[in-house]
Parts: sequence; structure tokens; C-alpha cells
Amino acid sequence: MPEFANGRIPESRLIALGRGRNADGTWKHLAPPGTAARWNWLVATGKAKYGVTLRVTPGWNLFRPLDVQVLYRQRLGIMAARPGFSSHGGVFQGRDCMAIDVQNWGDLAPGNSFTAWARFIALCRIAGFRVDFVKPRETWHVGDFDPWRVPDAAKGFRINAITVRGLEDDDMPIIVVQRENSQLAKGLFDTTTGKLRREISKSENNLYRAAQKSNPASVIYATVSDRDYAILRG
Repeated sequence: MPEFANGRIPESRLIALGRGRNADGTWKHLAPPGTAARWNWLVATGKAKYGVTLRVTPGWNLFRPLDVQVLYRQRLGIMAARPGFSSHGGVFQGRDCMAIDVQNWGDLAPGNSFTAWARFIALCRIAGFRVDFVKPRETWHVGDFDPWRVPDAAKGFRINAITVRGLEDDDMPIIVVQRENSQLAKGLFDTTTGKLRREISKSENNLYRAAQKSNPASVIYATVSDRDYAILRG
């Protein structure tokens, strides 16, 4: 059962990560303790690996109180969730969930949206966020489905993340790129170069599938067009 009703989390239970003003007045970036820790962990990891400081989109784009949900629905119509059903409200489909809108994930690889997206997915998986869980698709929208629990690995990042401790390249998920029109052409994606490191055999692919089954966060499969696959292969 969710900790609170959607949009009705007391501010005293949340951690402030930022604030500002716009035409609607003052907005705040408020997060449950687990989400705050994961977000600061994500920001620290992105900064350490790629020199990019990820940002929450200005506005009520972390926790969104019910009255703000009503305002957004009036303004944006069906492009905003019905009040009381927003994943920014602390509950999504009957589960605890806190969504964050990330303003600048594209900066992870300027001019190469595929590489930026692959890096963003990998960073989110490491920190414990889910992507692609709402429709229509919102690439900037990530969700924490365990927002009240601070994971042990992120406890040092609850308020201000300064350094990343104990993070190695091997902690990054393996990303396998596959052609949409071929079950055979698959390659390992290198998030550093933005290219395929090498193509893999059928037997090696079977090993990655088995690893993904036992630990879904360890291997990510990305499907691209034949043209994009050729570009990545170089």
C-alpha cells in the first residue's frame, strides 16, 4: 500500500533539492529520502564519468502537489496526467513512485542522441531509476519505485553529492545493440566512444541473455535501424 495519497505527501517528509520562481510563483524540487539519495547519486555518477551535471527541469518537476497537478491539467489538457494520477504525485498505478523530469540528459553526448540516451539509461539503471514507464513516451521522465528507502550504496549522497566512491567501469550495464531487421547482427556498445566495440556471436549473445534474466539491470538491449547500426559499427 502506498505511503501517502497521490499529491498529498507532507512537505516535512520530503527533502528540498532546489527551488525557484516562474510565472506561477515559487516552485520547489522536493523528494522522498530514497529518491533524493538516488538522484544525487545519479548526478555524481554522471559528473564523474562524463563531466555533465544532470538537472531537474525547473518547475514542479519532482514531487507535484495535488493543487499543482490540477493547474497543469487545466493548462496542458491531456498532455498532463489527471489530478491524483500523476507519477510526480508519489503514487503510480497503485505503487509508491516518484518521477523526475531531467532537463539535460542530451548533454551526455551532444549531437549524438543515441549515445546520450544509452548513457542516460545506464546511469539511471545504476542509480535505481526506471525509464520508459509512461505513455506517450517521455525520454526525460524517470521514476523511482522505491522512493522511501535509501539504498546503502547511495547513503553518502542523501543531501549533497561531491564525489563518487568505489564506482568502476565494470559497474556500468552491458549494452547490446541489435538491428531491427536481423536477429543475428548484434554488437557491444561502447558508451565512451559512442561506437560498437565489436560484434558478438550467437553463443555469446545467449550468455548475455542469461545474465539479463538473472539480473535485468546488468544487460540492456537496444534496437536500432539498419542505417544507425551501420553508423555505430563504423
